[in-house]
Amino acid sequence: MTDHNFDNFSHYFNKWQKNLINFALKRNLVNNELEKYIKNFQTIDSEIYKSLFTAKEYYKKKHRHYNQKIKRLKQKENEFKQLLDYVNRDKIALTEPKIKDEISTSIRHIKQSIKEIDDKIYNLSNQIEEETLDVDEEDNIIDNIKNLDRDKKINVRHLRKLEQDLLREIKHNTYFITVRIIEILEINLKEIPRNLNKWSKKKVTIHRKMLDLYRKAKVFENIKKQIENELLGAKQATDRYLQLYSNLKNQDKKRLIEEQLRPFKNRAKAKEKRKIKTKYIIKKKEIKAEI
Repeated sequence: MTDHNFDNFSHYFNKWQKNLINFALKRNLVNNELEKYIKNFQTIDSEIYKSLFTAKEYYKKKHRHYNQKIKRLKQKENEFKQLLDYVNRDKIALTEPKIKDEISTSIRHIKQSIKEIDDKIYNLSNQIEEETLDVDEEDNIIDNIKNLDRDKKINVRHLRKLEQDLLREIKHNTYFITVRIIEILEINLKEIPRNLNKWSKKKVTIHRKMLDLYRKAKVFENIKKQIENELLGAKQATDRYLQLYSNLKNQDKKRLIEEQLRPFKNRAKAKEKRKIKTKYIIKKKEIKAEI
């Protein structure tokens, strides 16, 4: 093999080695990119899972709880209405005791008397503070205040006794018990719409949060699909470089050398054939010349 031919062979051999190194570097680069894509994919997938879990478990549980609250309140409202209707029918059949009017009238008069006494005491006290009085006048006013205060205490004791009598009457009388039940039912029925409104607002709020989380999960899902596509592209690139790398790495060096030397061998054979042909022609001419 001539020096020129050997140089050409060395050039091709070196080129093969450089390709091998280049493919190895590209393989490592693509593997790094692939690893990065996988981590991103796992992160996004985890975010999607957490969002969906929160939406389906926590908020769904809250939503169900509010629905149950609203359902129970509506049931209770119907029960109260039915009971109120029943108690009102019972009340119609009852006669209101006269004692209630008598006690109530006495209580009202005593409360009015107590208020008048308080007003008198207030005015007399102001008179002492604001006017210039002699000793006798001031003493008389103080005596009047004491007498008024005594009368007030008597009225207060009487008022408490009447209120206790009224309470006992109300407590044990069927008519007053019925009236009290009606009052309680009416109060509860007034509270139910307010509570229904409160729980309905909570339900709407939690429903909006659920929709927001589902939208967020949808965004994550789109990102996940995008990463899956990029991951597929990276995998295909990795497979391609791995195949090239494997082909070059596993290629038989002897066969490679033979492939690289084949053009030189062919040229040598052709040159040898030309030499033989030239010798044959020369020999043939020499034979003709001798004849």
